[in-house]
Amino acid sequence: MQPTLILVVLACSSMLLQGCLSSGSSSSTPALPATVDLSGFDEASAGYCDHTVHGHCLYPFPSNFFTRQDAATQTGLRVDFDMAGMPVAQPVSIAASQLAPQGVTTTVAAPVDPDEWNRNDGFSPGSMLLAHLPGIDLQQTGAVSITDIEASLAADAPILVIDAGTGERQLIWAELDANAPSAERQALIIRPAVNFKEGHRYIAAIRNARSADGELLETNELFRAYRDGIDTGVDVYEARRSAMVDIFDHLQAHGVEREGLNLAWDFTIASQASITERLLSIRDDAFARLGNSAPVFTVDQAGLLIDGSARAGLSRGITGTIQVPNYLNAEGGPPGSAFNYASDDPDALPEVFNGTDFFTARYRCQIPVTAVADFDDAASPVTAARAALYGHGLFGEGPGGEFRSGNVRDMQTEHNVMFCATDWVGMATEDFIAGVIHRILANISLLPQQLDRSQQGVLNAMFLAELLTHPQGFQSHPAFRHGPAETLVYDPSEVFYDGNSQGGILGGALVATAPNIHRGVLGVPGSNYSLLLRRYGPFNQRFGTVLYQAYEDGLDRSLIFALMQMLWDRAENNGYLSHLAGDYLPNTPTNKRLLLHVALGDYQVTQWSAEIMARTIGAAIHEPSVRLGEHPDSNPYYAIPLIEQYPYDGHALMIWDSGAVNADGNRGNPFPPTNNTGPDVSVGRDPHESPRNTVAARLQKSEFMKTGGAVNDVCGDSPCYSDDYTGIARQP
Repeated sequence: MQPTLILVVLACSSMLLQGCLSSGSSSSTPALPATVDLSGFDEASAGYCDHTVHGHCLYPFPSNFFTRQDAATQTGLRVDFDMAGMPVAQPVSIAASQLAPQGVTTTVAAPVDPDEWNRNDGFSPGSMLLAHLPGIDLQQTGAVSITDIEASLAADAPILVIDAGTGERQLIWAELDANAPSAERQALIIRPAVNFKEGHRYIAAIRNARSADGELLETNELFRAYRDGIDTGVDVYEARRSAMVDIFDHLQAHGVEREGLNLAWDFTIASQASITERLLSIRDDAFARLGNSAPVFTVDQAGLLIDGSARAGLSRGITGTIQVPNYLNAEGGPPGSAFNYASDDPDALPEVFNGTDFFTARYRCQIPVTAVADFDDAASPVTAARAALYGHGLFGEGPGGEFRSGNVRDMQTEHNVMFCATDWVGMATEDFIAGVIHRILANISLLPQQLDRSQQGVLNAMFLAELLTHPQGFQSHPAFRHGPAETLVYDPSEVFYDGNSQGGILGGALVATAPNIHRGVLGVPGSNYSLLLRRYGPFNQRFGTVLYQAYEDGLDRSLIFALMQMLWDRAENNGYLSHLAGDYLPNTPTNKRLLLHVALGDYQVTQWSAEIMARTIGAAIHEPSVRLGEHPDSNPYYAIPLIEQYPYDGHALMIWDSGAVNADGNRGNPFPPTNNTGPDVSVGRDPHESPRNTVAARLQKSEFMKTGGAVNDVCGDSPCYSDDYTGIARQP
């Protein structure tokens, strides 16, 4: 008898001898015990629940277990969630208030309807990976945290993700959900620090997981059966064995042995078409309907006084409407409508409602005094302004509110910019007031009512840009001309984009897909919502009251964010970042450039999300960009290249620093929490609006927002300090 087998036999009890001998003698496979106890496993649900995590049907997530073969898709897979395994929204009762204008009441428990998810051929490129290992202690395990992401590439990293095709390690970090109502139902979250690649298959592995006292955790019995080659004797489990063996073989080929594995699974990222085809389809169809004509528009008001208020620095405000083909399933595309599909075919694309319907989009343009000082004076000279779209913040308005704020007007008067804006419908004031957002939070099956309308909103913005450049557009209307010669007050040769907050989260999707916008500034930007929301300071107060009442279980709550991201990709930066890095979309110009302006320690849009964006699109960063010796990261801005020389022609990341909290606590801000919670909004001052209120930042934006423009150095040999760093405007 061979020595290895002798040891195995001696170690086996008489009760387990037969099973132990059948497990084989591989030195990389633990030999004891050689049977598994599956008495607590529900075989009836094994067809749609992954029992390698016993605590939740859809964990680990995302996983190819929840797909089926489909030759019609680009990945060869189709997501295949079963409603029986989906989270169930519990009845909700929220009274009407300022935070929920309509309130929301539901009376029946409702499982998530998976139909919209099952259109996908894979998972989000920004997927939050979810596992549940009760009792795991990440410090004892040695897991990489958000502050030392480079350690995730180490050969002995206990939590790792590899590209199954290339073996390349993915830059990641791991965290336990700090929002979980109990430790027993706390998700382990693994996040990519650079987006996964579309259409690629990945393998995640967790090994040598330890508890708080340093002891190795026990391994799920079903996973141990797969790992150790133990026959379960259950057909439904054995049907998966070859897929699990393939995972183990891939891991072993890249230096990760079976021994010590607590959990391993694979997942495939959705294809370009799966993520972008709806928005590209409505874009291409809408512009084809235009032919060589401009969109139909109205000018409803044009004058200094709009809505009864004058604004310093502006000489004219112009408001009106644009007719855009309506791809939503109700006449006019009101709040609560979703895409109009002709059939239930998962590959169906949106069609114009009734074949001819239009969405009436509002717009507002603001002409600064630097373009025309006085429209009442026919002799007042014209200095043509640059044309740009402005993207408003969360649940704001394009034609009002933030768009008329002081920093927007300062940008206009300092650099002679004519801004025009339209509502980010789907994420605009009207959607919030109508109660759509809160109804979605009470049952995420309704999410298309937001994200489909958001894609219509992106199309509306493209049509507004078209009106700025087309000879039959705004150029043809006297409201945009002045003087005896009827001189055009703006330059129609190119349209730029400048958006903040939500405008920085949705704006990348617009720039990536627009046929008529090539350069965009994303102020305090982010990607993706599943990362952003729980790191958004006011989230629990503004939205968590509804979401957490509907989904009470901690594991369900983490999963809800991951599920929503699969659909959010279609309408926010996350689904389009790779297409700003050289892999441009079909029928789309290729010379796209982004400038990212980040507020260090932002209370609303976490700084770390912009770093993910920068790595994914290949943006370079200004150096120095840290408070020396204070930054929580062991290697700040790891894997983001430096801007070596100015002017810089490429995507760029600028970190604007408002400084540490001062003695009075009324200026400066701390670094954000390193877990997935929001900052303490009572400490210091939120720097969210600091970059746009900084003179030097606006100058840098202006130099970038020019035909053939570039990123100029406005910070010199120091970090980029916001004007509120000292309270004195920092001159460029």
